[in-house]
Amino acid sequence: MRLKLLLALTVVGFVFPNVFIGVSIAENGWAPGEYIDAWYETIPNAHITTDLVFAALVFILWSSWDGPRSGVRRWWVVIPATFLVGFCFGLPLYLYLREKAIGETEPAVVAPA
Repeated sequence: MRLKLLLALTVVGFVFPNVFIGVSIAENGWAPGEYIDAWYETIPNAHITTDLVFAALVFILWSSWDGPRSGVRRWWVVIPATFLVGFCFGLPLYLYLREKAIGETEPAVVAPA
């Protein structure tokens, strides 16, 4: 059940931010510089942007330590996932991969007969 929930959150984390990018492109055309400039247009925008960038950097650092220790294969895919799509995609993706890796290493629980 956990794997399905984490996979669903990963999909939502991919789709949700990309909808906003699509809307921005539809309204303003392809202007990456203007899009990034808007992140710092106001103090609240700058606050949330800085907060998310810092959280993403800490997450990347932690996942680079935790991935090999927890046996997460291809843990490094969260780096491009986080920076190309967003923290809302990279984090649930890593948690999905981590839960899957832990599940593969745990012995199967056999119910008593």
